[in-house]
Amino acid sequence: MEDFSQYNGEGTTLRKVQLRLVDMLVEIDKICRKHNIQYWIDFGTLLGAIRHKGFIPWDDDVDVTMPTGDLLRFLEIAQKELPSSLFLQTKTSDPSFGRTLNKIRDNHSLYITPNEDFSKDYHKGLFIDLFELVPYPTVRPKLQKAIMRWYMKTTSFYFVKQEITLKNHLATLTFPIIRAGLHVLWMLLNLKPKNKVGYEKHFSVYGNSYSKDMIYPLKDIPFEGHVFRAPANPDRYLTSIYGDYMKIPPEEKRRIHMAQVFFL
Repeated sequence: MEDFSQYNGEGTTLRKVQLRLVDMLVEIDKICRKHNIQYWIDFGTLLGAIRHKGFIPWDDDVDVTMPTGDLLRFLEIAQKELPSSLFLQTKTSDPSFGRTLNKIRDNHSLYITPNEDFSKDYHKGLFIDLFELVPYPTVRPKLQKAIMRWYMKTTSFYFVKQEITLKNHLATLTFPIIRAGLHVLWMLLNLKPKNKVGYEKHFSVYGNSYSKDMIYPLKDIPFEGHVFRAPANPDRYLTSIYGDYMKIPPEEKRRIHMAQVFFL
């Protein structure tokens, strides 16, 4: 097995970030188990749990998914039960953030990515993303992925400051029209029977949908010395997203998101 200590060896900044994120995830897990809220670790976090029994060595974030009803319950309860070290970031609790993806933020860190907007006073601590799972109609995969990717592209464009260029000016004018058209198309497709599940269209990172038996019933898996919830069939689930997910990517594709982290 390759030695990955160059990325997250003990005492490195990345390892400190990962351990802080684990502490945050433990608090989410406590609330969810206490109130019977369905959640699971997802995307790179799940991949790390299966392939590395913990974080992907160069990974510096955590992804959690909940079905719509469970997410709404969690958001209501978390406001009251999260420890003072954590902050529930929503469009209501932190309007200047300007995004609709809910997050749990760490109150004792400053996490600076290349796209941070320092003209706005939103919370910039380490975070865990909370994704929403919704029913999906059975749609041809290529069409579904095209809709989701364009919907994300036309939405995320407004999340960060853009350079003043002709291309971006045209995007500012045309993206709202494209997004509105995609929204209508997706509504029409959703008139069909909803036999699958997928991510809320604003954040459908890969544009995939999943059969329910890939996810349910949820099960426990180890991650960084703790036990967290995971899909019923992680192998099928991860394969549908990443293909041969057990293959270690070459060094040039091992991407670390963070630019700077300060612990307060």
